[in-house]
Amino acid sequence: MQQMNEVYDFIDFRNQTRATIERLLRIDVRDYPEIAVREALLNLLVHRDYSFSASALISIYTDRIEFVSIGGLMPGIDLEDIMAGISVCRNQNLANVFYRLHLIEAYGTGMGKIMRAYEGMEEKPSIEITRNAFKIILPNINAKYETGKFSASKVKSITSSVAGAEKVLSDEERVLEYARSHGAITRNDVIELLKVSTSTASRVIRRMVKSNLHY
Repeated sequence: MQQMNEVYDFIDFRNQTRATIERLLRIDVRDYPEIAVREALLNLLVHRDYSFSASALISIYTDRIEFVSIGGLMPGIDLEDIMAGISVCRNQNLANVFYRLHLIEAYGTGMGKIMRAYEGMEEKPSIEITRNAFKIILPNINAKYETGKFSASKVKSITSSVAGAEKVLSDEERVLEYARSHGAITRNDVIELLKVSTSTASRVIRRMVKSNLHY
């Protein structure tokens, strides 16, 4: 239980929020629906094959989270059965504990909840199955709004022009240009410069740090 809570908190801390304004209303959209993260994590713990010594994997990328559970589907069950709500539990006692703790409302409902969490969105979760692994991929809803993704090797002169026309600057380049002219830059400066939310500004800064971009 401690492991489950610590892992959820780790993911939740990195599950950023994108804010938009529609008329007088502010609408906050997290990168990943919380219910989808919850159900994917529970599936990882309850249905994995504990006879394997290998660890389950949770991989967080800029555009997705992948949950890889050890152990494929139970014999006689395929993906269509899972999506239809059929559940054959590998660890019945563990599932009963989670049920009594109200972490599982009903058997076989997890996949449906994950898919419904993405209703009306272009991005959809996907599932990949091998003989000994079950992978749930949750797409980042807000990833499509990120711009200016490029490697450090592509950073050249900020003031250069192309064929006599003004160069269109990426987010990172605009941040670098500001830092050069002002000597430093803060997250609030990035928010004002790019006209983005706090979470988006933080992601831009993290990308730059990861790519070792500096002026």
